[in-house]
Amino acid sequence: MKFWGRLNLSAWAIKLLCLCLVTDFAFIVFHFLYEYTVLSKNPLLHISRDGGYAELFQYLKEFWSIALLSFLAIQTRSRSYLSWSSFFCYLLIDDSLSIHERLGDFIAEKLAFSALLKLRPVDFGELLVFGVSGLFFLTLIAIAYYLGDSFFRRASRKLIMLLLVLAFFGVAVDMLHVVFKFSRFEPLFSVLEDGGEMVVMSVMMCFIFSLSGRIQEGTNTTEIAEGKPLTQVVKMKRNSQTW
Repeated sequence: MKFWGRLNLSAWAIKLLCLCLVTDFAFIVFHFLYEYTVLSKNPLLHISRDGGYAELFQYLKEFWSIALLSFLAIQTRSRSYLSWSSFFCYLLIDDSLSIHERLGDFIAEKLAFSALLKLRPVDFGELLVFGVSGLFFLTLIAIAYYLGDSFFRRASRKLIMLLLVLAFFGVAVDMLHVVFKFSRFEPLFSVLEDGGEMVVMSVMMCFIFSLSGRIQEGTNTTEIAEGKPLTQVVKMKRNSQTW
C-alpha cells in the first residue's frame, strides 16, 4: 500500500490501471487454458509467444508510453522527457523485433562464449546486450535528471523504481526461466517472467498517463514535486482562483 501511495496516481489513472490489470490477468488465464486444457489450442494465447495476443497488448502499452512522454515534452517544452521516451521506443523495437536475442546470439558466436550453470552462450550474449543498452539509457536519463526540474526528477525517481522491478522480471526471472526450461516449473516461470513484465508495464504506462493529466489540468508542478496529493493541489488552485 505504501508503494502505491508513493506513485500518487490520479483518479483517471487508477481507473485505467484497473482496466489494464484486468486485461493482463485475462491473458494469464488464457495462457493457462491453452497450456492445461483442451478448450483452446490457439498458439497465440501463449503468454510468451512472439506476436501473440498478450505481447501485442504489451506493444500497445509501450507505444502509449512513448506518445504520452512525447506529449509531456511538447506540453512542458522540456526535452528531459525525451530521454524516457527514447527508452520506451527502444523497448518497443527490442520486444517486437527480438533485438537482444538476435544481437546476443551474434555476440555469443563472435566472442565464443561458453555455456555455464545451465545458461547457454546466447544467454550471456543477451546479458551483455542488456548491460550495454541499460547503461546507455541510464546515462541519458541521468543527464536529463540533472538538467530537469523538480517535477521531472521526482517522476524519474519513481520510474527508475518501476524500471528496476521490470528488469527483475525481464532479466533475472528470464535467466531462471532458461535454467528451468525443461522442468515441470517451466510454465510457472513463463507466467512469472512475461506476466510480471505485463503488470509492471501497465503500472508504468498509467503512472506516465497520470503525469500528463496533472500538467493538462494546469496544477502547480512544484507543489506536486514536493509530495502534495493531486487533489489537495487542485483544491488550492481552485481556492486561489476564487479569491
